[in-house]
Amino acid sequence: MEKLVRVISQGALQQRNWTNPKGENVVISSVELVLTDGNDTFVGEVTDQKAIAINNEPLSKEHLYGVQMKLAAREWKSEQTQQLVRATSVKILNITAL
Repeated sequence: MEKLVRVISQGALQQRNWTNPKGENVVISSVELVLTDGNDTFVGEVTDQKAIAINNEPLSKEHLYGVQMKLAAREWKSEQTQQLVRATSVKILNITAL
């Protein structure tokens, strides 16, 4: 999916350890962005080297950006209520200033 957006806010760089399916320990870097297209506001996540680059040079709230993103539906069982929880995650694949 592609959209034209403005940045509302940018979170700090987060890094977490993860063991991939091959059993290798990997560090995942991510930055959370709150974006708007003028109608909808949503939270997206940038990962890996793009996250580090955005952290080093923060995005401007004044610019318009073209964003390529992937939407994915997730579901899991709540540990507290034992009920099924569903959410949509937004992974930002590319973001370019226009």
